[in-house]
Amino acid sequence: MSKGNETVWVSDSMGDTRLVKHFKADLSISDPNLAIEVKRKNEAGEPLDEELLPKKFFYIYRDKKEKWINPGFFNAGGFHCVSAAFADVLRRFDLGKGALYPVELFQHDRETPVEGEYFCINFGNQKQAFVPEYSPAAQKPHPTQDMWKLPFVPKDYDIAVTKTALEGPDLWVDPLVRKALFLSDPLAKALKAAKLTRQFKLRKCRMIRVN
Repeated sequence: MSKGNETVWVSDSMGDTRLVKHFKADLSISDPNLAIEVKRKNEAGEPLDEELLPKKFFYIYRDKKEKWINPGFFNAGGFHCVSAAFADVLRRFDLGKGALYPVELFQHDRETPVEGEYFCINFGNQKQAFVPEYSPAAQKPHPTQDMWKLPFVPKDYDIAVTKTALEGPDLWVDPLVRKALFLSDPLAKALKAAKLTRQFKLRKCRMIRVN
């Protein structure tokens, strides 16, 4: 992450149902229990080897065809994927222990490819920088658990983070905030310049100092 820049962004795209594409992963077919565990680990920001993630996705509707997938970031059968354009931007930044693994998307017949080039993304990084007492808009689904989620419609500065967020990789997950992706300012600006943030909504975080 670039030094001297104290802006951090957060996105709710990981949990945005509008970005769900109706595919089933080969892993979900061959080993459903493992697929559930891999999804959980990825959304928690754990690094994953390529062999653990799906290689192929199959469109679930027999009577429809999926065209080239326009959102740069989307959910395919519970696994998070990106387009080639989105991946090209990510590769210019520090992904830490995260990775991009090529995948193939097919129509329902499992033979006809969906147009385009796609990658399964392993987020692979955690930073615990979220400050709940300065994030009153954040929701706490379970009163007895130290776990929060973004408000239904996030706004700039709803989420507060410490300067710990400025250290290390440009893309990460905070273990205290479910289904939220955090990005450095240079990465967010690069995605905006590439016109990849219309559906991948970004909101500024509030930066605070903790004594």
